[in-house]
Amino acid sequence: MVLASAYTVIVGGAAALLFVLLPDSEAQEDEQLPASVPFSLAPQCHGAACEGRDPMRLICGLGPDTLASYRTATGAHVELRHSKKCGASWARTWGTEIGDRVDVTAGGPTHGVRIRNKDDAATFIYTEMTEVRPGSIVRACFRPASADGERECFEARVGGAATTTRLPSPQ
Repeated sequence: MVLASAYTVIVGGAAALLFVLLPDSEAQEDEQLPASVPFSLAPQCHGAACEGRDPMRLICGLGPDTLASYRTATGAHVELRHSKKCGASWARTWGTEIGDRVDVTAGGPTHGVRIRNKDDAATFIYTEMTEVRPGSIVRACFRPASADGERECFEARVGGAATTTRLPSPQ
């Protein structure tokens, strides 16, 4: 008898709680949906407005083209990435070591990223973006952390076939 009473109180309490917490479905139908969605997957910049900014935060990193890929003497990977929608390119790297650095330029400012810690070394790291137009030459240079390592550079043309051209490192 006590168990049956306790069960009834628990079930009744749960039903009452659900009744209070669940919204009224008729009231929801009367509410207007917002006119605009607060989040957009559209790029947040284009061309010069992207210069020196983060490709992931500005949604330029959503479906970019890989202009060229390169594997360094230390085993790190570097890619030149391009977003046609953003009119910008950047470099991404992985398989790096703490202290490695990657720079990217397309004839304007140079943007770089340094591998600061083990978390950076364990994931993809991106440079900031640089403005590009069709036909622009984008150049990336990798500088290893080791003092005896040489700078390695390669480049690709925006709108051209994905190729890797290894360049002699400037002194």
